[in-house]
Amino acid sequence: MLAVVVYGVWQLFGLHVNDPPRPATPAQAHAYTRVALPPGARNIGVAGYRQWIEFAQYVRFEAPADVCLKYAGAVAPGAALQPVDEFQLELDARPIREGVLKDFEWFDLAKAKNVVRAGGTPGQMARVWVDQDRGVFYFRKTD
Repeated sequence: MLAVVVYGVWQLFGLHVNDPPRPATPAQAHAYTRVALPPGARNIGVAGYRQWIEFAQYVRFEAPADVCLKYAGAVAPGAALQPVDEFQLELDARPIREGVLKDFEWFDLAKAKNVVRAGGTPGQMARVWVDQDRGVFYFRKTD
């Protein structure tokens, strides 16, 4: 009986990582964003983890910049897109918890130059970024 309880507690508090090979499917990305990816989204990447009440989910895909901007509005409704300076972008590009995901190079937000972002407030946990020069959409949702 004690082993079952210990196993149950481990399951509750244990680290659960979802880091599928890339490219990911639109369905895998939809599971995180809850909004269907736009037609033509390519080079899709997803990853995430959870441990007890802590979690982080990441999505990245490429599409024309106007498509990415429209999608950002659907994922973070009511949140205004604002320009991001290089210092803030460097902070935003880091994983929430270092070392959990095997490969985080695909989430290349640090390489973006002409970026707008929205969300991330307590009422809007998801934060989105759009690299307007390269046509790349980024998504991060945390606890």
